Amino acid sequence: MNIQFLKYFITLAETQNFTQAAEKNNVVQSAFSSGIKKLEETLNCKLFFRDKRNVRLTKEGEILLPQAKSILSIWYDMETKFVAEQAKVLNLGVLDVLDFDEIVPMMKSFNELYGSYKINLIEGDTEVLCEKLLKEKLDAVFIKSIPTEKKLAYKIITEDKMVIGVPQTHSLAQKKEIDLSAIHQLPFIQRNNCNLYDEIQEVFSQKNIAPNIIFSANGDEVAKSLVASGLGITMLPKPKKELEGICCVSIKDVDFKRKIVLAWKKENVQNALKNLLSV
Repeated sequence: MNIQFLKYFITLAETQNFTQAAEKNNVVQSAFSSGIKKLEETLNCKLFFRDKRNVRLTKEGEILLPQAKSILSIWYDMETKFVAEQAKVLNLGVLDVLDFDEIVPMMKSFNELYGSYKINLIEGDTEVLCEKLLKEKLDAVFIKSIPTEKKLAYKIITEDKMVIGVPQTHSLAQKKEIDLSAIHQLPFIQRNNCNLYDEIQEVFSQKNIAPNIIFSANGDEVAKSLVASGLGITMLPKPKKELEGICCVSIKDVDFKRKIVLAWKKENVQNALKNLLSV
């Protein structure tokens, strides 16, 4: 039994997509598919139903999934027992205006697999966090833009489409999608922390769209509260769950995408970082 193949199995069960699962494991798709096939041959059963569009667990796969997670958790615990206590600390920087819900799934998966690690979360702006990263005061940072510093490596954690957030009582709340021009002259709450700010402003200018900016907010929670109160609309990343008092409407004619990036120093070979990147 190859531990790596179990890891492939868990990732595929969670993503239900061979391409995404291979990317998460940093291997080419052919090697990933081969690993899944070898695991099925070893267990003498089919673990996934596959067609051109869908990948889903078979009955045997559903039985194996919790067992595979348990085996990996035990394996990682064995590994960490041979690592010095100080290496069991993971120091992470988080952009202070980042919606933490966006990185919760990764943190949850890490905690499930590496429960013995203590995680220190340090907030700050991009410049401060990257400076601490270069000085090795942090193992990795969650930021909203791809770093330009050549000493840093990065991995895109999420890439979300931007939508228009409107109060539930707003006339646009009844629509599934709109052209961007529909927000012209509407009361608008501007999110100053948006890393797509310049790109959005350029499109506004090209299309002669001028929302009526009545509030400028540095944090997403402030902007969401203002929208939910009925004071205006905003543009925000499509949320993972429903927002109380807010309807999200897709933008038909423009494809804005927001990224969340995990960055680290290329020279960092700490086990803590390697384990985080493996999630």
